[in-house]
Amino acid sequence: MKRWLVVELLIAKEIGEAVSNFLIEMGATGIEELDGDLKRERLRAYFPRDERKKRILGVLRRYLKSLKRLFPGHPPAQIGTASLPEQDWGENWKRFFKPVQVTPRFLVRPPWSRVRLKRGQIPIDITPGMAFGTGTHATTILCIQALEERLKRKGQSVLDVGTGSAILSIIAAKLGAKEVWGIDIDGAAVENARVNVERNGVSDIVKIRKGSIGSLQKKFDVIVANIDLKSLRRMRRSLAGRLKNLGVLILSGILGGEKERIRLHYLETGLLRWVKTAQEGEWVCLTFQRK
Repeated sequence: MKRWLVVELLIAKEIGEAVSNFLIEMGATGIEELDGDLKRERLRAYFPRDERKKRILGVLRRYLKSLKRLFPGHPPAQIGTASLPEQDWGENWKRFFKPVQVTPRFLVRPPWSRVRLKRGQIPIDITPGMAFGTGTHATTILCIQALEERLKRKGQSVLDVGTGSAILSIIAAKLGAKEVWGIDIDGAAVENARVNVERNGVSDIVKIRKGSIGSLQKKFDVIVANIDLKSLRRMRRSLAGRLKNLGVLILSGILGGEKERIRLHYLETGLLRWVKTAQEGEWVCLTFQRK
């Protein structure tokens, strides 16, 4: 019988929205806000596949630790977990997912949504699963905005590193890219990404592969990497090395307090020039160009 992982957190109210967004990006299929106290709120998140508990808790603890550095005066977060049989959850989780207008052009929605599109609006259907990228997190929105800016010329090639749900790969295809590769080391993410690519009718453009950037020889016009800070630090030469001359590199998953350190870290390769920094709340997106 399939079981669900329930993660309950007691956290400072000031970081509640950021943590909720992060939980959704981790693959939570629903979040409840419960009663807390004057300074703290209680969140309960539901994840499919409770056998992935160790990975989920590890990523969550690292994120909470990064927030603690930004907000040192806040009380430490408390985390509890439980396992829930599927029949106790059923299809009710669908009520947590609503369409999200991520830019004036793109509306991200769950497949069961019935929403009237505005003139010129492009729907992106994303099936929530154990993969990052449901469109609600600031880092995803920043990357979408950066792709809109950099893919104005049709026929470019794009690499999406840590593709997750494939939302950025799908949007790159919708923006006119001629070839998009989405790669991820997580098998569950790859499976979810392929479903979403097929659902959005871009299988002829977007190719999803399991693996790391180190296994690639091909070079691309645009590379986008919305991944964790540790991976961004480690992969700088691999990312820069897979860019064509004058190619564009888009990085996110960076908290505001780390933006200058990461910017300089990439400039030190001698291969890139800095183009732009964009910020949404506490999150940052950096854009570079290959010399």
